[in-house]
Amino acid sequence: MSFSSFFYIFAENKISILIKIMTKFIAIACINQKRVLGKEGKLLYHVGNDLKNFASMTRFNGVVIMGRKTYDSLPNSEPLKGRINIIITSNEEFSVDPKYDNVYIVHSVNDAVELCNAFFEDKEVFVIGGESIYRQFMDENLIDEMRLTIVNDDADGDVFFPEYNEDDWYVYYKSMAQVSSYENVDKSFYYEILMRKKNNG
Repeated sequence: MSFSSFFYIFAENKISILIKIMTKFIAIACINQKRVLGKEGKLLYHVGNDLKNFASMTRFNGVVIMGRKTYDSLPNSEPLKGRINIIITSNEEFSVDPKYDNVYIVHSVNDAVELCNAFFEDKEVFVIGGESIYRQFMDENLIDEMRLTIVNDDADGDVFFPEYNEDDWYVYYKSMAQVSSYENVDKSFYYEILMRKKNNG
C-alpha cells in the first residue's frame, strides 16, 4: 500500500510515522433540530429533494462508507448502484452476494481509511451512517466537510448525528427554507454545508 506522504518525528531515540491523510471524507445526513437521524431502525425523514441530492452527489465516481445496519436498511439490502460501497462491520463472517463487484467489507474505520487512501484518493468519499460510524469518523477528526439536510422539526428518535464543536467549523453554504411533499415530510427544511477550519485539524 502506498501512502501520499510521511512525516518523521524523532523522540526518545524512536521514530514515529504520521500518515498524512489525503482522502477527503464528507459526512452526509438528513437530521432535525435535535440531530435525530432515525427511529426504530428507519430514517426519520424521507425528503424527496434530499434523496435526489444524495443520489446526484454520491453517484458516478463516488464512494459511500456505511455500517452494516445502514447497509441492511438499504432497499432489498443491496449496495447502492453506481458507487463503491464500503461496509464497516465487526462481524468477521459477514458477506454479500459475490455478484456485487462494487462492495468492500472492512472491520474498522482505520481499515476503511487505508482502503480509500490506497485506491480511492481521486474520488469523493461520503460517510453515510449510522450513528456509530459518523461518531468514529468525527472523533478521529477525519471528516472535512458535512452536507446536512436539516428539517425544522423537534421529533424524538433513537439514532442521532454526533454533536460537534461549532468553533471548529464554518458555514460554507446555507439554503433558503423549502418544503417537500414527499412521503412523511410536510415541514420546512434547508441545506447546510459545513467545512472544517484549517487551523483546527
